[in-house]
Amino acid sequence: MKKLKLWTSFVALLCVAALIIPTFAADSRASDQISMYYMDVSTRKGYIDIEFSIKGTGTVDKLGCQSIYIYERDGDTLRYVQSVLEDDEGMSAENIFTHTNLISCPADAGVEYEVIVTLFAENSAGRDTRYRTFYVTGE
Repeated sequence: MKKLKLWTSFVALLCVAALIIPTFAADSRASDQISMYYMDVSTRKGYIDIEFSIKGTGTVDKLGCQSIYIYERDGDTLRYVQSVLEDDEGMSAENIFTHTNLISCPADAGVEYEVIVTLFAENSAGRDTRYRTFYVTGE
């Protein structure tokens, strides 16, 4: 009976491992275009500052910040305030391996904001993105 329980546990562990390994493999393939990235959001008097840096695995067709979406918290709801997109000034560059910038957007003191930042790199293999949501209060 002990051998049966041990064998059943071993088979169950193998099944779980079989499900986990493809997940890790898919994740490593997802970074074929991006070797490093950084993003941060902070506030200063009258502004939200969005800082980003992204590095491709080599020279890529296009890379940078795909989008910045800013929402204002109004009680339990979010209200769209502004967006900055990849073709706007300073957001992306072509035929390059790294891009860094600071984008500033107006903000009101005491207002809570949700800021969604998406970075990307694109080459012949496709487009790879990373995003993060930040919560800040205007100064």
